[in-house]
Amino acid sequence: MHASRPGADPGAVAARFEDSMVQTGTVPIVASELERRIEIIERDEINDPSRLPLSGREIAAYVGVTVLAVIVGAVVVAL
Repeated sequence: MHASRPGADPGAVAARFEDSMVQTGTVPIVASELERRIEIIERDEINDPSRLPLSGREIAAYVGVTVLAVIVGAVVVAL
């Protein structure tokens, strides 16, 4: 797991993740498999545009649609 932890040694982060999972009661093979799957997902999605932060325009559109939906809902309830 390294894409979400810039500057961290991927091997050390993976070992800490697995160790912490095992210490909390997860079976070691399951912790190892979870780490392996997370690494695959991070590697596949690192350049996926849907994983990038929202732009100001996208946030404004999201907030606008949400506010509009709440207003429409309030009008429906009031009627």
